[in-house]
Amino acid sequence: MSAICGVCNSTCDEKSEIRCSACEVVFHLKCLKADAEGVKTRANKEWKCRDCRSVSNSTKSATGTSALTKDFLRKVIEEFKTDVFSELKSFRKDLEEVKSSMQVVSDALAKSNEMMKEIQKSYLEMKKENKELKETTFVLSRTVGELQDKVRTLEQYTRKNNIEISGIPVTPRESVNEIVKDLGKVLGVEVDDSQINAAHRIPSFKKERIPSIVVQFHARSTKEEWVSKFQKRKQRSSLFASDVNVAYSRNRVFVSEHLSPDNKIFLSKLKEKCKDVVFKFAWCRDGRFYARKKEGENCVKINTLLDIDNLK
Repeated sequence: MSAICGVCNSTCDEKSEIRCSACEVVFHLKCLKADAEGVKTRANKEWKCRDCRSVSNSTKSATGTSALTKDFLRKVIEEFKTDVFSELKSFRKDLEEVKSSMQVVSDALAKSNEMMKEIQKSYLEMKKENKELKETTFVLSRTVGELQDKVRTLEQYTRKNNIEISGIPVTPRESVNEIVKDLGKVLGVEVDDSQINAAHRIPSFKKERIPSIVVQFHARSTKEEWVSKFQKRKQRSSLFASDVNVAYSRNRVFVSEHLSPDNKIFLSKLKEKCKDVVFKFAWCRDGRFYARKKEGENCVKINTLLDIDNLK
């Protein structure tokens, strides 16, 4: 039976030639002349070709190296184990410390949660109390407002028979009663001393303003007549101090109901509000206040500061 030579790849007789005991490849004897070592060992039944011998030698070399490496690796592994166990001990210690710290944090958190519950409870109680206080304050504020309106009404009631005359200059040794009589003649009102209960000037809050004259009549009807006569005169033409007495300067004169200080402030606020909401008229009559948007429309009665705020 023929075979192929492992060197020259030509056909050869395997009976007369040589075979590798490892790879079982057949070789021409003449092709092995270059393989000196192969020639020496070709009579050996365990003969191996050059390639197989190379593999075998490499394996032996590797085996020797492996023996040396095992000792080295064993030493390295032992050192590694020592380091690992040391690290594990350190890690366990650190873990215990972390665990202890976590316990402290947990205790603090639990205490904080309890504190938060107390704070929340206190907050709800304060919120409830604040709501009750707001409600109480609202009621008290409304009550105070109502009482102030009542006091303002009572103060005004004591002036129900009074008029206030402004714009008459002050002269030395003047007689207020005579001034009132002279003004009455201009307005077409007959005045007798018996009708006047009291008449005097009142100081002004502004130094540059002429002090007004307050006249208290015995009868309310007399006061109303004066106010009515002045309104009719004002519709015709303005009234000046020189119309009352030629010795006076030409100051404009006004006759109105004598308002209490609070009512004067109230009327001032009403007039300011009327300007803002474009109401043309704002006035007081018999201690009651009114506003009208324009001529021909119904008037609006104003009783409280809240009514002024709601005016629109």
